[in-house]
Amino acid sequence: FSSIIRPKVENNILSFPLPKNQPFLMDLVQESSTFLSITKDAKVLLDMLLVKVNSVVSIARAMNMHSELIKLELFVVKTERDATLSHEVAEMLKLACYDAERIIDKYEIWSLKNQLLPSSTSSKVRGLIFSGRLNPFAYRNRMCLEIRKLIKKLDKIGDFAEKIELGEWLCDSIVTLHGGFARTRTRVSVHYSGVVGRDIDRDTVIEALLKSASLFVYPIVGVGGIGKTTLAKLVYNDPKIVSHFQLLLWIHVSRVFKVEEVLEQIVNSVREDLCEKLDMNELKNLVLEALYGKNYLIVLDDVWNEDPVKWDELKKLLMVGACGSKILVTTRKKEVASIMGTVPAYCLKGLLYEDSLTLFLRKAFEQGQEVDHPNLVRFAPMIVHKCMIVHKCEGNPLFLMIVGSSLRKKTERWEWEIVNNHSGWNSNQNDEISSALRVSYEQLPSNLKVCLAYCSIFPKGCVIEIDKLIQLWVAEGLISKSNESEDLEHVAIQHFRELLLRSFFEDVEEYRSVYTSICTMHDLVHDLSLSAAGVEFCTVNSHIQNISDEVRHVAFSDYDLSGKELPTSLVSNQALRTISFSINGVGPMSTMFVEDCIARFMQLRVLDMSDSCFDELPSSVGELKYLRYLDVSSNGSIKELPDSINKLLSLQTLRVSHCPQLEGLPKDIGNLISLRHLYITTKQACFPDKTIGCLSSLRSLCIHSCNKLLSLSEGLQYLTSLRTLAIIGCPRLTFFPSAMKHLTALENLLIVDCKELTLLEWQDIEGLRMLRSLVIGGLPELESKDVHCLGSLQMLVLAGLPELVTLPRWLEGASATLQYLRVERCLNFAALPKWLENLTALEKLEISKCHKSFSLPEGMSCLTNLKVLKIDN
Repeated sequence: FSSIIRPKVENNILSFPLPKNQPFLMDLVQESSTFLSITKDAKVLLDMLLVKVNSVVSIARAMNMHSELIKLELFVVKTERDATLSHEVAEMLKLACYDAERIIDKYEIWSLKNQLLPSSTSSKVRGLIFSGRLNPFAYRNRMCLEIRKLIKKLDKIGDFAEKIELGEWLCDSIVTLHGGFARTRTRVSVHYSGVVGRDIDRDTVIEALLKSASLFVYPIVGVGGIGKTTLAKLVYNDPKIVSHFQLLLWIHVSRVFKVEEVLEQIVNSVREDLCEKLDMNELKNLVLEALYGKNYLIVLDDVWNEDPVKWDELKKLLMVGACGSKILVTTRKKEVASIMGTVPAYCLKGLLYEDSLTLFLRKAFEQGQEVDHPNLVRFAPMIVHKCMIVHKCEGNPLFLMIVGSSLRKKTERWEWEIVNNHSGWNSNQNDEISSALRVSYEQLPSNLKVCLAYCSIFPKGCVIEIDKLIQLWVAEGLISKSNESEDLEHVAIQHFRELLLRSFFEDVEEYRSVYTSICTMHDLVHDLSLSAAGVEFCTVNSHIQNISDEVRHVAFSDYDLSGKELPTSLVSNQALRTISFSINGVGPMSTMFVEDCIARFMQLRVLDMSDSCFDELPSSVGELKYLRYLDVSSNGSIKELPDSINKLLSLQTLRVSHCPQLEGLPKDIGNLISLRHLYITTKQACFPDKTIGCLSSLRSLCIHSCNKLLSLSEGLQYLTSLRTLAIIGCPRLTFFPSAMKHLTALENLLIVDCKELTLLEWQDIEGLRMLRSLVIGGLPELESKDVHCLGSLQMLVLAGLPELVTLPRWLEGASATLQYLRVERCLNFAALPKWLENLTALEKLEISKCHKSFSLPEGMSCLTNLKVLKIDN
């Protein structure tokens, strides 16, 4: 599915309004009773192909290919009219997608070279990028041949459609379905307003934890999606638990149970500073120091380990707390509960019917909207009943939320009938994917299906960095814009929010650890994404024998990366688009291994080699002309990037942060005219103006852990498209350049742990009138003078500011826009000001570890939009 991008076809397909009394519509919609991956789903592939062909049409028009242009436009018009094809034609559609993508990629490379050439004054640079300027006439002839080959494939697809007599009958009735670091308590969020029917379960577990003197390990067991983690969060955040235990820690346990990883999470949860790559003896000592003599509650979430030896090893290290300490475990497996539990497990059942219906309706309607659609409220029990019958159990909250969310924007009864009558409820195929998930997935438009499928590249149970996910979607070509003024990243964020609204993502934490936003994906939804991805995705481990030649995206896991050998069944696959070594935090160790990957897979779009330890990035990386995403972050050995990296004209994202030995960026990095996101750690004292300032396409710039950095480049003023600027862990940086005021498009500014930087004179950001998110942490001083530039501010995080005693007065300037305010680790923060009541747009207020704060202001009742109030520690 590397060929897939967001379709415009939703706006182009002829869609006719249906009468409200339409009784049954399934006979108008072609569907399969089996679950189809996106590489076998003709509807998805056709949507994607139409977008690709529309792009090829633009190329043909630009190059004056008149006869080819007519044929391409004819295919688009005819296919948009007859928009449904049999799944038998899926393979033909997929091959045509690949051909169209190759044409687009070649044209983009040619255009980028011609765009850069006039501005390249150095003959050495020109020679590095080009082996002679492309002859435009010869190039046009080659492109013409490529387009004619594509047209032949499109003709075959058209002929096939006519043979099976699809189209004319459908033309009259198309239905388009769109369808921060805590020292004594790890913060775990749960949206209480969305939890239904768990009061008795919560109280039962709390009573057991508080009253049982002998209880040490208490397991919660239940099927996937039943709400084990949610119940554990309710218990963990309950005031009785918070006041009873001296230390509360939340640990997510990975599928591959490693004692070292659990210990490392415990250590990092109780310390202000992160500890990385400690040996086992150091970890044991730090855990002993953290837990000894304390009355603690530790939650071990999502445990799969059935090896009693590993559990005994961990348990011995944890049994150093005070009498009454407890461990709460969540697991799907009764075998795990019997191994770990010191008392019988609490078996969590599904929701009762009334609670199931309440949860379903909450997801299907905006608050209060259900009163406007009484006919749909009356119809809802049919879907809830079917969901419970099909899964042969009481209500599963995950399934109810996802099915309900899929109907949130559907206000016609016939749209609900389509979901209720969907053949997926009755399918016996692909039993590992629940019917409820399958039906909800089928309601997604094609662009969201492919974005969800791509999430299979991440390991199950991992924390997903949202910015990284967005950048990967864009790099893989899954996102397209409907007009030139749109940013690809903004479109991708809308896709993410739509999937979040439909409950395919969960546990979103904005600016976790101050400077990054993360989310998770439920294991069952990850299983769905794997099935949706189909044969084009593969996780390579030490046990895998044969890898299909249809694979396009590879993630290495549990594979020996110390040598240079690739799996024999993979080496001949020249069509590979993605290689990710970042699973389990272990990247390649050998430069030869990396060089072999680059030499064999010249079609790569994404190369993620984070957490590696090779000492040199091969110069051959410059030959990956289609590469759009390159990640070599968290490499402690690499000292420089090869000059050949400047040949990567298509590169959109470059991540070289947490590389403490990196001397600097290549001199001519300004040739990366497509670069949109740069994450960097170097030993430089300053950035030359001609490096950063030449990257005029940059949307985000993150300068991280540059210990020698004294000043930023005045070249910042040329980054007029910059949306996000993050400056983190630069202890010697003392001031901002005057060029800051020219960043008029800046929306997000993060300044964290810059110990010498003072913001006394706020003229540094006076010109940033588009600023929506401001994160300030770890600065020595913060002046409260009036600033009139923050009238668009929606989010403010203040963390680790020892001199801050109250909110800065300039915040009143954002009284009509500020929605989220967080103050944490500000040891002298005494009180919220009386004028807080003026922040009438505020929806979420969090105060954490501000030990001198004792009360809230009297005007809190004026904050009528406030939905979440968290006061922690």
